[in-house]
Formats: sequence, structure tokens, C-alpha cells
Amino acid sequence: MLEKPNSPGALMILTSTNSLSLLLVKQGLENAEAYVGLCLSVPRDANTKVRAWYSSSLRMVPSRTLEIICKFPNQNFTISHRPLSDAESKNLEYAFPSRKATEFCIVSVNLSCDPTVTGFGIPFHGENQTIDGWINEDAPIQGTIKLTQLLQQRSFMLLVQATEEQAEDFFDITASSFKPFHYGYGNNHAWDMNRYNHQIPRNRGKGFSPRVHYDDFNQRDTALTQMHKVGDEPATTTERFVCLLEPEGIFDPKHWRATRRALKGDFAPARVEFNELIEDPDDSREPRNVTWTVVQLTYASDLMRQVDLTNRIALGLRRPASGKDRKYTPEASKDYESALDTKRIPLKLICESGIANERKRIDAVNRLSRLGTWPTVMANDTLSKGKRAALNDILIGQGLWRVWKDTSSFRFPHFDVFDGVTAEVRDACLTHVFEDDRERAQEYFSKLHFGIGLVSAAPGMGKSHLASILITLLCLNPSIRKLYVSAASNVATDNILLRSSNIAESTVSTLAGAGYPVKRLMLVRGYNGKMERENCLKALVGTPFEEIGIWNSSPWRFEHSLCWWTLRALGSKAAPPLTSHDCAELWSLHQHLGALVSPNPKVFHRDFTDFIPLVRVARGLMTPEEYLERYTKSVQNRSLTDLMEHVISCANVVATTPAASSYDPYLTFNSKMAKAVVFDEAGTLFRADGLLVFGNTPRPMIAVGDPKQLAPVLATAIERLDVRRADRHRDRHRDHHDLPTNRFVGEAEISWLSWFMHLGIPVFHLHTQHRMAKGLFDIMLEASYDDIKPYFKYSPICRPIDFPLGIKVEQYVKIKHHLPSGSPDSLLPVFFNTLNCPCRNYPDNPSRLNPRQADCIEKYLEPMMKELSIQPADVAVLTPYRANMRTLQKRFRKDQVLKEVVCTTIDSFQGREAQIIVVALCVTEETGPSFAADPRRLNVALTRHKSALFIFGDINTIRKSSYNHEDVSKSKEGKTLLDPNTMDRVFQMIRASRRIVNLEGDPDVDPDRYWKRFRKFSKFP
Repeated sequence: MLEKPNSPGALMILTSTNSLSLLLVKQGLENAEAYVGLCLSVPRDANTKVRAWYSSSLRMVPSRTLEIICKFPNQNFTISHRPLSDAESKNLEYAFPSRKATEFCIVSVNLSCDPTVTGFGIPFHGENQTIDGWINEDAPIQGTIKLTQLLQQRSFMLLVQATEEQAEDFFDITASSFKPFHYGYGNNHAWDMNRYNHQIPRNRGKGFSPRVHYDDFNQRDTALTQMHKVGDEPATTTERFVCLLEPEGIFDPKHWRATRRALKGDFAPARVEFNELIEDPDDSREPRNVTWTVVQLTYASDLMRQVDLTNRIALGLRRPASGKDRKYTPEASKDYESALDTKRIPLKLICESGIANERKRIDAVNRLSRLGTWPTVMANDTLSKGKRAALNDILIGQGLWRVWKDTSSFRFPHFDVFDGVTAEVRDACLTHVFEDDRERAQEYFSKLHFGIGLVSAAPGMGKSHLASILITLLCLNPSIRKLYVSAASNVATDNILLRSSNIAESTVSTLAGAGYPVKRLMLVRGYNGKMERENCLKALVGTPFEEIGIWNSSPWRFEHSLCWWTLRALGSKAAPPLTSHDCAELWSLHQHLGALVSPNPKVFHRDFTDFIPLVRVARGLMTPEEYLERYTKSVQNRSLTDLMEHVISCANVVATTPAASSYDPYLTFNSKMAKAVVFDEAGTLFRADGLLVFGNTPRPMIAVGDPKQLAPVLATAIERLDVRRADRHRDRHRDHHDLPTNRFVGEAEISWLSWFMHLGIPVFHLHTQHRMAKGLFDIMLEASYDDIKPYFKYSPICRPIDFPLGIKVEQYVKIKHHLPSGSPDSLLPVFFNTLNCPCRNYPDNPSRLNPRQADCIEKYLEPMMKELSIQPADVAVLTPYRANMRTLQKRFRKDQVLKEVVCTTIDSFQGREAQIIVVALCVTEETGPSFAADPRRLNVALTRHKSALFIFGDINTIRKSSYNHEDVSKSKEGKTLLDPNTMDRVFQMIRASRRIVNLEGDPDVDPDRYWKRFRKFSKFP
């Protein structure tokens, strides 16, 4: 009830209906300021076929309503309540005969300053035109008052369904939670190790809950920057740390944490320096120590059997392939026993800490609150200032109320991907979209709210395929032409670049064949700049370079790299020649470079004269020996660096990881030239990584991924202050032993994609399964993706008849085990219930392993693959635990049939697929589900297959009678929200299918007596 303007005593009345809900709310969050407020809720369009909406719940709960909350300013409002008068009681009981007046009271609220409003300005499509008009056109609500007027009211009178006692309790706001909340890390969030070293120990405590809505930008910036502070570091000014392999005396827990963080995984790069000098070394004028590369070895590694690793770090040393370091041979023993009495030699272990990337992330977060426009390509946009302010408020979770109050005429413009695109280009691109999605995609991408498009889909539904089409379309849009593409990992970035290149080539060929004037697009896969220069120089002088492989951990690949495009521009025979049909800008550069060495030179670009030596050696006009002898390394590097800047400026697309985007030449392209951004696998991308690429001033952006699969992974995710080594190594603050080193680990649960989904940006879903044989996605559809069930279907290409390997496997298991089948036109998973297969863990590592289960897998797969002539490349074995992965690898290496089968962790296999997937759950009824119950991890594991899915585990892993959610809320190896419901639903469906095979573990394979000796050393239960 609101007083009419200029009519004292006259009231305007808003009533709660199916179209409008008005509620008094009181919230007291754990790490936020509590509040009392008025919540206005209106229904969204129920049709989610084109646009779907999600709430702020981290469980990815669909949102059916828009909530706009008017938060009363704490300490600056009064609230009172009274019973209804006799006249009011009669009127109410007349209007609502089933209600009693004593069930209601009148509440009066008076504010002494403006309220805080959240949810205003968020994209909204109403249930009908009337509701849509209230929110989007500011039409009077119920013909009474405009939304913007209502939210500026300072006095409210409300008829509330509550007794006086209930109202008295509800309006008690004397609790401490109603005071302003501060994380306690100040207002300065710039990278400063000295400040961190005082700040972090002072604020030790339990982990903070992740949030989407913050009270202010300082809370947001605190959470996003502190998340990437990697804990105590041994050094404060350097980006490397050095520790001894076998330290004498106390080795502080922070050093163990930092070392294990840097060595995580068997193939993490590291080096050791021996106490041996090289005189007159190959690469330096000063003597230096002999340096070898190393990899970490753990208890489960083949070479560590029977080796005591208590308070030791085991390393595998590799002799260099060339150079003077190769000539050195350290003192060595033939076996572990003889090595025990060997004299110890001092050496240094040098690991890369990754601080540089964390610092870049923190800088990207701080950029949100700065006044400057980034990327600078947006500086010419007349709305850039308003867009920058709007994005800042949106990412706090407040909506656009503050921006609207400052500039009531400001409207964040929509973006139409097809605007300015010719019909020929539009149709050529849309032809690649799956038919079921084509019309919906055209509708969604014709109106991107805030210029942001979100694509979410389950595995096998064509997310990256659609992203590749959109990348091509944006390149051919005259208003965009150049864009930046990024993904969380090198593998994901490689994949999206390759897919985009294929789609672009096909689209351009179609258009050119029809006579449309179009050139080939230039898509660059950018890697580390130093690596690109070194490999380009090797190609120019005829030295072989090595691409990614078993013995080369570098992610670099030649085709589409900046090196590859540079060689093409130079006219080198090491790369395919350019033609006039290629990218016009690159062809022009190629022509200018050619003019530098032409026998009949025409006018050429004067700034290009420094490139003459490069052109000459590239085209065989100068021998490599002449080039290397005549020009110093600094000249070679400088000229290649300058040329690569010219090459990259010609590109339509540059694709890198977020880390690489912060270094030139990619940084300059992104800031000054890229008018749009596309993220693939955005569900695994840190929010700070997204900001690193996107900037603080919005431009068109499309983010593609699956928020129900693995979230971003923090290096500090599982670290506790007490590493539980020997007592003398414990942290001095014993009361901190179970506290996390990083209180903001939970913030990593919110990815770049899910952040925008939780903030209310509409989502485009894909609903059709294109990868798996019909029936093989049913379990995860029910267990995890039930929100798309109304529209889900299998593509016609998913008929079992089109999966001959799947049919062979199905016939094999049915005959061998007499298993029931589903319908005749579907295939179903098989569960192998491994009995008497205990789950183990070594004392130096929380990671688990199950050797007997691995034996069961080997004994089952080997004869099946032989009989059915299954190729190893068609099979992949996945497990949640790294230690179990090594156990499986060790077992398979001994078998001729299985030695080439991929065995890896679930996390490492995200984004990949195989015909047959075998999942080794490892955990048992005794251990409980542990972090194998993580819904996201299960979503990955149980959706990688095409033709068959085998699950090996204990069907009784989840014991409902004794299960407690708190038991798995903090896993020693996992950081995620460990909800067992997904695993439980999967097991229920498996039981209902009756496709369970019992296998008995062999006690001789993994004797219990072997593990008894570790119990007194174990740091993990």
C-alpha cells in the first residue's frame, strides 16, 4: 500500500497474484551483510526452447522468475507492525472469507536513505506482454505505479500474512549479522607479496562460501584476487623458489606445499642443479652449474616399489640430449639397497611457481574498477563509459539500478550477430548448424542481451561445433572482422581453432564457388612468443623442430601457429605457399616482403627494410650459414618479433590460452583490433581468466561450455596448513592444523560461464545428442541433465545400427553374462561390481588406488578385445584418482593387448572421447564415495563414450542409512561440492536395468600384509 502523490491519505494498492509476488524477506548469509527487504517476483517466459534462465544457486537450478530485491539500508530504517483495526478486519474477512484477521498484520517501513536494489535491469522475457511491459518498458504495475517509482519509495505499508509473534521475531535485526561484512583484506588488491605475507596469516580461518552476489565491488575484488594468491611462498620477490631435496632440520610446511604444488603430476617440468660447474659453457660466458630436467616420482611409480619416501621427494633425472650438461654423470647406485649407504650430494631443485600468471589474473580483476577503457578498441564506442560502469555493477551481482539512477536514459544495447551480414553469408554459415538447432539459434543470436551469448549443452550435443560456426560468422560480419578466441587449456584451444578452421574453409569455399567475393580467413593459434620465434628461426635455417609428444611437454604445434603464418608470409618452402585467394591483408604483406628482394623492385614499404635478411634466407637467396654468421641472435630475434607483429595484425582470429593473451603480440591484437571474443570450454575457465581476455568494457562475447562438468582447478584446492608429516614439520600454529591455506577456494566453483548464467544472462541450450548410440546417454540425462528433458532427443545418426562396435560389445556381454537389454533400438551401460577389492592409499599422498579392481579390469578387457578384434585406440580407461591411474598404467604395460590403451584421470580426459569408455571408480562401501561422488566429475566420466560404457566399482558405495552430507563436504583430494545424489541416481538406474556383473578380486594380486607397514606413517585416513 503506497500513498498517492499529491493525495494525502489516499492509497495505491499492489496485490500479490500469479503475475506478481510481493514478499518481505530477511537474509543472513555467512559471509555477507544480512538484510531485510522487499522482494518483487514476476514469472519469466515458460518456453525455454530458445532462452533458458538460471538462479544464483551453485547447483545450476533453472529460474522461473525474476526477483528484484529492494534492500532496506541497515541502521537507516524503522519498521513497525500492528494488528488490523476492526474496519480493516471486516474488509479483509469479506474479501477472503477463508482467512481470519488475526492471521494478518500491518507493517510500516520508513527509510532515511535510499535502499539498495538488486536484480533491476537484468535481461527478462516475461510470461506475457503485460508482465514484460512492467519490467522492460516501465509500464505501471497493475495500472498503479511504475517499477522505477516503486524502487525509489522510502515509505511502505504492507498487509502481511503473519501473527504478531511471528512479525516480532521476523523483525528482530539486532544480531551481529546485520552489521556490514568485510573479508578483512583491505581495499588494495594489487599484487604485493609483502602485504600478502602479513595479511594472509592474520586472516586465517575456515573457507568462505562462494558467492555470485556481492555487497560491493571491494568484496568481489577481494574474493577474485585472493582466490589466486597461491599461499605462503618461500621467496617474496622472485617468480621461482628453490628447495633442497633432502633438507636437514626443519623443512617448513609452506615449502612442502609450494614444492608439491609445482611438481603436481608426473610430467610437471622442473630442473635440478648439481654442485658441478661447467667451464666455458655453450650458452654463457660465465661458468654455471650442470642442469638436468626432472620429473616427480611417487609411491605408485614403477621404480618406487619398496622405497621409503618419508620426508623425501623422489625425482626421475633425464640426461640432456646435447650440450656440455650431457657429459656430466652423477654418482649412482644400481639399486635402492646399495644407495642407502651412498654419500649424499647437494643439489638444488628448481620449480616454476606460476606466479606470473596469477599476477596477471589479479591485475585483470583490478582493471574492473579502473576508469580507463580496456580493450582500447572500444574507446571509440560512444557508449563505452556507460558500458564499463554497467559491466562493473553486473559483475558485482547488483544489476543496473545504480547505473540507471545515474543516467536514467542509458540502455545497454542488444547485439545482433546477423546485423550487416549478407543473406548469402548468413545462409552459408547457418547451413552448418544442425537442423534441429538452426531456427532457434537464429532467434537467440539475433538478440544478445548486453552483447553476451551463452551456449550450454551436455557432451555430444555440438557446443564447439556451434562455436566454430559463430566464429566464422563474426569474421564475415563487416562490423567485427577480427576477434579473439580463448579456452582454458592448450588442448581445448587447439580443438576450437582446428574446428573453426575447418568450418571457415568449408564456408568460404561454398561462397567462393557461388561467385561471392570472399577470401580465406586467417586463423592463428598463438603460443609462447619465444617458442614461436625459436621454431621459426629453426625452420628458416633448416633445423628440425619438435612438436608436442611424449618426450616434449611443450604444447606447440606447427600448423596454424604464428610461426607457420610468418613462414607463409615470408614465402618459405617450409610452409604452404600463399595465393591471392588467402587473407587479403596477409597477401598484401607477402607482396610487400617479396618486393624487398625482387630483381625488378617496385615501391615497397620503407619500414620493411629490416626484414630483407629474413626474406632472403626464407626464399633461398641466402644460405642459413651466411644468415647465422652475419646476424647476431639479438638482431634475429628483434626482426622476427617485429615481423610477427605485422603478421598477427593481419589475422581474423587469434586463439590462445588466457595466460598467453596477456603477452605481445597477442595482447596488442586483443586490445587494439579484436572487436569480439569467443570462449570455448568456458565452464572450466576461471573468472579472472575470462576478465584477462574480455577486459573491463564489454564488446560482443560468446561463451560456450558445460557448467555441469569440471569447474576450474586451483593449485591450492586441497591444501591444509598442516601437511601431516612428522611432528617436527608441523606448522607452529597447531590450532590451524585443519584450516585451508586458501580461504577462497570455493570461489573457483563459479566458472566464467556459470558466473554469467547465475547473474541472469539467458542461455541457449542444445538438446540433441549426436555422439553416443541411442540409450547410452539416458543415465546422465536422468541423473544430471533433467532440465533439458522436455526437448531432448537423439539424432538420427545415433541409431545403434550405425555403431557396429557397440553392437558387437553388447552381444558379447549379453551372451557371456545373460544380461537383459533395453529396447531393441538402444544400447545400455554395464556395471561390473568388483567384490573384495579394497581401496588403498600411500602414506605420502591422499590419492587412492585399487590394485585388485585394476586386475579385474585387465582380466576382463584383454580377452574381450582379443575376441572382438578391438583396437586399443578405441578404448580409454578413466579413474578419479591419479594413483589409481598409475596402477592401471603399470598393469596394462605388461599386457601386449592393453599396453597401448589410454589410462588417465577423468579430469585429464574432459573434452575427449572414445568408442568404449571404462570407468574405474576405485572407491568402495568401506571408503564411501569420497570425491568420486562429485557430480561434475561423474558427468565427465560417464559421457565420454560413443559405443559402450563399462563402470567398475562397488554398487554399495553409497550407504544411505549412514550417509551424511557433511562427511564429504571437504575431501582430501577434491575441492568441489560433493553431492552424492548424482551418483546415487546413477546407481539406482543401474540396479533398475539389472545390467550388473559380479567380479571377485584376487587377494594374491594385492596382499593386505603389504599395506600394514604403511599404517603408522600414513597422514591420510
